[in-house]
Amino acid sequence: MTNLKKRILVVEDNIVMADDLSNTLMKLGYEVLEPAITYSEAIKALEKEVLDLVILDINLGTKKTGVDVANYIKKNLNLPFIFLTSFTDIRTLELAKATVPYAYLVKPYQEIDIMVALEIALSNFQKLASNNTIDAERQIPDFTSMETVVLKKIAENLTTKQMATELFISESTVKNHRHNICQKLALPSSNNSLLTWVLNNKQHL
Repeated sequence: MTNLKKRILVVEDNIVMADDLSNTLMKLGYEVLEPAITYSEAIKALEKEVLDLVILDINLGTKKTGVDVANYIKKNLNLPFIFLTSFTDIRTLELAKATVPYAYLVKPYQEIDIMVALEIALSNFQKLASNNTIDAERQIPDFTSMETVVLKKIAENLTTKQMATELFISESTVKNHRHNICQKLALPSSNNSLLTWVLNNKQHL
């Protein structure tokens, strides 16, 4: 199996179901983060963690739904997600389809359903990322020498503070370089977006 070390976030407001799904995922060999039970918890995890896939319930018991989380991912991150929900009505399906998920599973699910959906989702995403990397290689902008250094430090997972110390520059200077890099790449300014790009393209830096 190709799921070793793949990190998954479960977004599910029902704690019992979240724990059950997490246990299933760990049994299948995935690394599972603490489940997010609300939209805000999901966003905090997405901003903080480096993930390989997100599993979303649609109804999170609040005004903000799993579809809203999916839209956030689409706008800010390069990350595959699937829906796992009990909702099958036409309106919900249309809202979910608009986010272009990698799968849509209906509860109750079988372990084999989860296994197959995740394997296919991760495989398809990897193929897409590979194609995007080839395109990106052809379109990598001209970075300044210091921007290239900053990108390499990002690839080493250094924080802004650590980079400033190591490069003998101020944190604000590092932030300016990061901002300029994001501008050149047309990326949103979130840390994970730039980190994801670097991890996908570090061999070209």
